[in-house]
Amino acid sequence: MVDVFDEVEEELRKERYMQLLRSWGPWVLGAAIAVVVGVAGYQGWRGWQASQAAEASAQFAAARALEDAGDTTGAGEAYALLAAEGPRGYATLSLLHQAALAREAGDNEEAARLYEAAAQRSPVALIRDLARFQAAVAGFDSLSSDDLAIRLDPLVASGGGFSLLARELLGAAALRDERWSEARRQYEFVQLSIDASEAMRARARDALAIITREAPEEVVEDVGAGTPDDTTMPAEADADAASEQEDTVE
Repeated sequence: MVDVFDEVEEELRKERYMQLLRSWGPWVLGAAIAVVVGVAGYQGWRGWQASQAAEASAQFAAARALEDAGDTTGAGEAYALLAAEGPRGYATLSLLHQAALAREAGDNEEAARLYEAAAQRSPVALIRDLARFQAAVAGFDSLSSDDLAIRLDPLVASGGGFSLLARELLGAAALRDERWSEARRQYEFVQLSIDASEAMRARARDALAIITREAPEEVVEDVGAGTPDDTTMPAEADADAASEQEDTVE
């Protein structure tokens, strides 16, 4: 009797297993197939990416070789093709090199456009900032100080590696447009910044001396009445300005 009960229980267990297999078997099999296909697809995608990167690297090296050989036309065409079809990183580098070639050729408008395109394409924040700053430099002669401020204020606000350079360029634009107070504010910030290089401080001192000499007297007096943080000109600039004024009188 015990054997009979065991056989019946075994048969019932087998029947339950078969029911579970019929109910869930297709789902389990489908999930297993999906996992295998997903892994295979991911590996294939990684391999395709590596192949694309290797091809783009070879194309970029060929374009650089043309540029180094002096074939700027051929290099520009190679960079343009890679910028249009290459991976994001190499496309950005190609746009930067295209822009540099355009600047060397004297086409600042095209250079500014290409730098802006590189800024929009780059996945790296530092490269984006570099491209935006270079775009402003390329368009400096055709942009007003207000237009430059729209482009450069984000770099100034970020406090990043191009913040002081952006301030210096804004100061130069204000000086060019005879916006004396704005120019003085930007150059004083650069001169007093602990992050500024000696070359930047020297340029700021020279600019402040020009402002002191060229600005209308009422502007100079108004600026001199401001707060020390915003308007006080350091002693070096005062000395330079006084020396230049004495030379003018003599």
